[in-house]
Amino acid sequence: MIQAITFDFWQTLYADNTELIKQRENHRATYCQEFLSKYGYKFTFGKVKHAYQMAYELVAEAWQIHRGVPMEECILQFTKTLGINLTPFQAHQVKSITGNSTLLHPPPLAPFIKDLLPQLADKYQLGIISDTGMTAGTFLRDMLKNNEILDYFSVQTFSDETGFTKPDVVQYRTTLEKMGVNPSEALHIGDLVRTDITGAKNAGMYAIRFAGVTTEQENEDLANATISDYRQLENAIEKLMHSK
Repeated sequence: MIQAITFDFWQTLYADNTELIKQRENHRATYCQEFLSKYGYKFTFGKVKHAYQMAYELVAEAWQIHRGVPMEECILQFTKTLGINLTPFQAHQVKSITGNSTLLHPPPLAPFIKDLLPQLADKYQLGIISDTGMTAGTFLRDMLKNNEILDYFSVQTFSDETGFTKPDVVQYRTTLEKMGVNPSEALHIGDLVRTDITGAKNAGMYAIRFAGVTTEQENEDLANATISDYRQLENAIEKLMHSK
């Protein structure tokens, strides 16, 4: 019997797109350029944007070896690329500019998920297990709060805070330990087979792939089920339990 459901964040709870990503990138570069200019750093927009790209590449490379990168390390890479040293206050402001760009240009919730969460929360414990990229977990919690869904999730596990990324099983097992649930009683929902599905299965959980945003994946059959619409979820869980 399923006691808990954990969700991925990007392309699972939220449906991001390339246009919003570009808006965030431009926001970060514009406002960080203006902020740094107040302290005598006269960088071009292109130079600042390149420094952010180097920070992103650091995160992307670490993701390949399942290492979560704290935001402070991203900012350090950013300043290293620019060849500057920031005070703690300045570094904190750059972190805020970086995170707030996501809050100011947020992705929409996946269709039907907001209506479904109260129903799920009545039956299961809910959690989040997410890799964070360039937006720290603290800002992702703010996004959840802005959408009035944070309180549905008793545990939120973000890679920049734990130092691990999916599919490392520590992300799943530590989350379930906090929830007080055995892996065999838990289900993870995510869009990526390589991370979400593989990690959940290795941790001993059930796994459902959400294909409503990320439509094609290799090794699709590794998941216990695949849905493209959250209105299909409860039926998929019921079938999963009856097939045991």
